[in-house]
Amino acid sequence: MLYAGFWKRTLAYIIDSILLGFVFFIIGLIWIVIRALGDWIPSPAETSLLSDGATSILTMKTVGRTLLNWGVIWLYYALMESSKCKATVGKLALGIVVVDEFNHKLSFARASARYWSKLLSFIILFVGFIMAGFTARKQALHDLIARTYVLDKRELNYILREQEQRGAGM
Repeated sequence: MLYAGFWKRTLAYIIDSILLGFVFFIIGLIWIVIRALGDWIPSPAETSLLSDGATSILTMKTVGRTLLNWGVIWLYYALMESSKCKATVGKLALGIVVVDEFNHKLSFARASARYWSKLLSFIILFVGFIMAGFTARKQALHDLIARTYVLDKRELNYILREQEQRGAGM
């Protein structure tokens, strides 16, 4: 089995980050236009707020926006990796896919567990990501937790065809 190594996975992550950054940039531009059009008529709540109230509303908006961003990113990874594609756009560009221990596509729950377990790697100063360069099956910490593998798509397709042919020959 040809497992995707650390650098290939890192490049896929960079591609996905650029794509998501572009999407958030477009959404931000749309939001700025909507806010600019809405500023023509201030709402009564905005004109009557004291400075402390305005600060807490700004904080709540920032927290809400951050949680929304995390939600969008989680859905991107979990939906793409649990789809028929078995990969995000970055992984598809590099010809790698994410599968379970039986070489099947991930369930949404497993893809979600894989995504959220990446937080552990951030907490331990990225050591969980670096593990992909040193484990036998090129698994990062989140792959070990979710029992997933990142494989070369052509190699996986070849193996699956071989299994089908053996199954059809019986």
